[in-house]
Amino acid sequence: MTVLARLVPVRDTGHVTSSVPVASTRSRSPRHPWLAMIPLLLGILIGALAISSVSTALPAIRGDLTLSDTGALWLVDVYSLSLAATLILAARIGDAVGRKRIVLLGLAGFAVLNLIGGLAQDGLVLIVVRALLGVAEAFVVAGVVATIGAHYQARQRVLAYGLWTATFGTGSALGPVLGGLVTEGPGWRWLLLGSVPLAVVAAVLALWLVPDSRSSRPVSWDILSIVSSIVALGALVFALHEILAAPVPAAAAGLIAVVTLAFFIRRQRSLRDPLIDLRLFRVSGFSPAVVRIVASSGVSSACVLLASLHLQDLRGYSAAEAGIAILPQAVAIALGGVAAPLFLRWLTSPSLTVLALVIQGLGLVWLALDPEIVALPLVLVGAGFGVAATLAATTLFDVTTEDDAGQVGAIQEVAFALGGGLGIAVLGTISQVVGASGFAVALVVAAVAVAAAALVPLVRRAPQGAERSPRDVAGIR
Repeated sequence: MTVLARLVPVRDTGHVTSSVPVASTRSRSPRHPWLAMIPLLLGILIGALAISSVSTALPAIRGDLTLSDTGALWLVDVYSLSLAATLILAARIGDAVGRKRIVLLGLAGFAVLNLIGGLAQDGLVLIVVRALLGVAEAFVVAGVVATIGAHYQARQRVLAYGLWTATFGTGSALGPVLGGLVTEGPGWRWLLLGSVPLAVVAAVLALWLVPDSRSSRPVSWDILSIVSSIVALGALVFALHEILAAPVPAAAAGLIAVVTLAFFIRRQRSLRDPLIDLRLFRVSGFSPAVVRIVASSGVSSACVLLASLHLQDLRGYSAAEAGIAILPQAVAIALGGVAAPLFLRWLTSPSLTVLALVIQGLGLVWLALDPEIVALPLVLVGAGFGVAATLAATTLFDVTTEDDAGQVGAIQEVAFALGGGLGIAVLGTISQVVGASGFAVALVVAAVAVAAAALVPLVRRAPQGAERSPRDVAGIR
């Protein structure tokens, strides 16, 4: 391995207008850049299916393993809790030992844990397995997003993140359908057992095709930072997930999250080598991109929930029929992610992001005003999110250095996770509190949120040539 010191050329995404110093430790380049995406996307697909397929399989799992209501709730939620809580730690490990290695470790975890879960005869064992699967996915996701950020440039990076968005969106949409089909066919256990060969194939391909990279900076380990990040993120995600079903425990978890998050931020400011370098948020374009991820992912997730409940509660759809009815949004997310780099031929990244958020907002308003028509508004919501999320994720890496790829990827994924939870919590609460017109009011509030996010790049955009890397901000040469 060699330490590369070079200048990143000006990118055509509309965000970076000056060269940024980069130092990164890399292995060989990939045999073919797009072949390397195959195992990376397969790992993302396995995780997306694991998150979303359990919802339709839950009744059968409860019957076989005699899970209580509380146990069933934990079976669903513990995956996303452990995933969000360990993302920052996983990214740090990737910076230290190599991002390819944490992808391989996560895929190995997928294979072993899915095998154990598929053979489990006790509900508690399956809950523990799901928690550990969330940790395994944190390693896969942290490694994948950092690898894309480190090894793809300019429009290639946009396309790579577009494929990532499309894969996750497709997996999330197909998960409930696949869960129902497999449960009614060979049985729910094959949702886990079927993932074992996929994980093995992905690991073998990753070992052969995926290049490695790590931070060239010395990596230190601050136990207080690690523990406080896990507690803060885990408590915050729990609070957002449970605010509607269990408001008192959610409020307690929220208080814990606020206290530990405040401690974490103060701790990072005092460390020479922090777990998350807060100076990243001062880099021009970085914070607006995070805001856009939180807003667009939040309203997209909430729209799925609100539309599903509306169809089932007011129009008499079954759960399966509602799932099929909202499928156009997932398809549009996938298409939007893949199409994003094509539109950059005519528009700059900031302009295209604003347009995508406006389209997402128009879809929300359309659905609020005419809830009898579902498919077409959901297509606008999904397409807008697919484009906006892809460009925002790309921007985070465009305005930072390759050495920061690990923690930038962690920030990106935490923003997606918290955005989804926050959107469901806030807009779901509005829908319940308002009453009969709650569906429309919540969607209008969602439209206002994405409109505000669309204005962020306009009001926060720095003068041309003012973009700086984190090293420039710190005065490091």
